[in-house]
Amino acid sequence: MESKYYVDFLRDLLSLDEAVRTEASDRVQDYVNLLSGTQARVVGDLIAMLAPHEGSRVALEALLHALTDLDGCGKLEGVDLSPLGEIPESVIQVEHREYMEEFAPRIAGQSSGTAD
Repeated sequence: MESKYYVDFLRDLLSLDEAVRTEASDRVQDYVNLLSGTQARVVGDLIAMLAPHEGSRVALEALLHALTDLDGCGKLEGVDLSPLGEIPESVIQVEHREYMEEFAPRIAGQSSGTAD
């Protein structure tokens, strides 16, 4: 992906506006095949770090879905999912559980000291 569009995309993921963050997360599905391996790892790491701090249920679901889009295309390799373990249990709603269960082995494996 061209760097200008990539940087704009990263900025949208970090937006203060919930709708912009959600839309950016949804765009991962469209961009996944355009991302280089490095770009995909950066996006994956960023999403994993943002998820525990996301205040919107809808935006959190979009972030978690974006990670599954990356995973489905084999572009989650090398991404540190351990920050997902910091999502408070009280925040995880029914729409988030399937994603969290899918990533649980990676979250546990990386947070037990196998990452970094």
